[in-house]
Amino acid sequence: MSRSPFPLGAAGIELGAYITRYNQADPIQSCEVSWDGMSGHASTAEGAQWSVRVTKSGKIDAKEGQRLAAEFHSVGVSEQSTVNLSFQVSDWSVQHYVLVPGAVYAGNRFGVRELSYAPCWTRLSDHGADVPTLITDVPRLSIDEGAPSAFHLLTGDAATPAIGFVDEKNAIGWLFVTEQGTALGDTSMHLEENGDRSTARISFQAPGVRPALKYEMATTKVPSTDKGYDFKPGDSVVLNCRVYRFPCGSVPALFEKFAEVRRQGHEAVSLAPSLPFSAAWGIQEKKYNELNWNAPLGYYAVGTIDMKHQDWQVGWVGGGMSSLALLQEGTELSVSRSLDTLRFMFGSQTPSGFFHGVCYNGQWFGDEFNDAPNRPYPEQWHIVRKSADALYFILKHFIALEQGNSAFVIPEPWLEGTRKLADAFVRLWQKYGQFGQWVHNESGDMLIGNSAGAAMAPAGLALCGEYFADPAYSEIAEASALYYYNHFTAIGVTTGGPGEILQCPDSESAFALLESYMVLYETSGNRAWIKRAEEAALQAMSWCVSYDFRFPAGSTFERLGIRTSGSVIANVQNKHSAPGICTLSGDSLLKLYRATGKEIYLELLREIAGHLPQYLSREDRPVKGWDGYDMPPGYMSERVNMSDWEGKAYVGEVIPYSCWCEVSLMLTYAELPGIYVNKTSGRVTAIDQVECRVESAADGRRMLSISNPGIFPASVKLLMEDQSEAELPLGSCASSSWQRIAIAAGETVYVIL
Repeated sequence: MSRSPFPLGAAGIELGAYITRYNQADPIQSCEVSWDGMSGHASTAEGAQWSVRVTKSGKIDAKEGQRLAAEFHSVGVSEQSTVNLSFQVSDWSVQHYVLVPGAVYAGNRFGVRELSYAPCWTRLSDHGADVPTLITDVPRLSIDEGAPSAFHLLTGDAATPAIGFVDEKNAIGWLFVTEQGTALGDTSMHLEENGDRSTARISFQAPGVRPALKYEMATTKVPSTDKGYDFKPGDSVVLNCRVYRFPCGSVPALFEKFAEVRRQGHEAVSLAPSLPFSAAWGIQEKKYNELNWNAPLGYYAVGTIDMKHQDWQVGWVGGGMSSLALLQEGTELSVSRSLDTLRFMFGSQTPSGFFHGVCYNGQWFGDEFNDAPNRPYPEQWHIVRKSADALYFILKHFIALEQGNSAFVIPEPWLEGTRKLADAFVRLWQKYGQFGQWVHNESGDMLIGNSAGAAMAPAGLALCGEYFADPAYSEIAEASALYYYNHFTAIGVTTGGPGEILQCPDSESAFALLESYMVLYETSGNRAWIKRAEEAALQAMSWCVSYDFRFPAGSTFERLGIRTSGSVIANVQNKHSAPGICTLSGDSLLKLYRATGKEIYLELLREIAGHLPQYLSREDRPVKGWDGYDMPPGYMSERVNMSDWEGKAYVGEVIPYSCWCEVSLMLTYAELPGIYVNKTSGRVTAIDQVECRVESAADGRRMLSISNPGIFPASVKLLMEDQSEAELPLGSCASSSWQRIAIAAGETVYVIL
């Protein structure tokens, strides 16, 4: 008898299978399957008999990979048991880059600091521009030699239930992709290294059991509540896995392969029936003017003004970002209030040029998330990402005002304040050769470095260089973006976007780098930035959920029929997906598609943007918060909980807050076309809630039929161009020139191509 039914061993990997018995979540016995060709059997110590049969299709080195289906059949009684399909890697190394999309990057093999939620740097003594990458206590492989090293996840922890790695020494990459679960529930995913890190075992287990301890809220030390299944005679379960082996000499090549296969086995994404962007906009604009307007101080709050971090935070969660959408698409009242928001922002600038991070009840605060005693520089710690976002969005406000033929003259103090902010980034770069993650608000000195947190700064500086015709800004924009590429994108780890995760890998900095690279391309014309943008986009794609998660029966999202494709996992600490990109429309993906012609970027944008309206609470379809009350119309929660990181009861439930994802939806309406047409190829992509196809008119001309199948009237933006126009940069705030098509509910209209 051989141990493996297939010749994976010739490639350095041996296929195996196990039956494991548990006492609650504690493993008490693991029984290996013995093989005879494609069949195998196992016997537990209690005499329970198992038969296993594995079938295969496809080729491991081919584009479609090899599909393995392992059917486990219980001949007798086997209580609290799991079945396990595993892959033993014999030539392992700590140098292997390990990926679980949305959950593990570079194995999460970094230094760890254990802090209760919300973790913040002010509680640590590790400070300085050269502080090593430090993460919180998340599932990870150990950085400590000889220490136990393994991670145990449920499929809901990942954007795609997959484990991959790169063996750069041998220029080989591997991807193992499973499904959300089986008839027994969600599957678990495991990677365990031996003591000297020379071998590793990758495995998938049904039902999913994380042994002994599991992860919740920034700690891996919560007792696991997972359980095995009580198998009876005749019970069967099938574990499916697709395996890919491919040439891979670098980390970006792993992401390229992953992008190619992430949706294999799934049908093309069909958008969840919802309401058009324009109808969502009407609800949101009303909500922002009724609930988000801080009348005494004159600005659009990021949420409701009765909570410290919901009142005002610049950048990041929407302060000075929602106002761009309201400036571009809003009523006269919204436009006026957007300008007042800018006035407020420039009144919050510190002597260093950076902005105060938080305002509550008219008082300025730093960006700390705790009140730790004896913290240094109380209320003067600033998340530099916030000011980087602000710089970029301020310039976009200016561009929108000018493109809109507004009679409004940008006040000189605003122009001076913008240059003052840009100069603060220039000084950071000149002094430290980086922008870091946290700075001292008043002095502008770096407190915490070594992060991609300010990844939007190159985009802001590039727009500054163009707007003010100042090459000094453009030069530092290019130099800093190249730094980010070499230190983050090229190695497959982006960190520091959110302010309460130390430097855990995150999606926000990945998407911000994509944005910066595309702005560098559009302002410089240098196509080298396109290649870098593609690498950033493929990494950002790994954070985007690739399938529709099955929520627990009776949960809020199960009852609403929420589709998770295109939602974006926040980071490896806060293990929830979210509606949209924090906090962008994703128009960089449209620009990248136009520059490359690669449909994968446009399809990803459609997945992200097209699914946003389904999360909006509205009067005719309220979304219930986990407090048991319906959220008001216009509210969107950031929680798309596929993971039990906040507890099992919260899977499929939402925190009842007004969140930044509302801004992502508003920017989607403001910046994206609802329909994109390439007249040369005839390619039509509907991102909005309409159905489109190309037909022939009676005179032989091509025409676009646009149908509105929903119950809401729609005003849909149409971007229609030929290939030569598509090859030109789109620039900022381009939507002002796009055609708008009004379509009543149930109506079909036609546009000549």
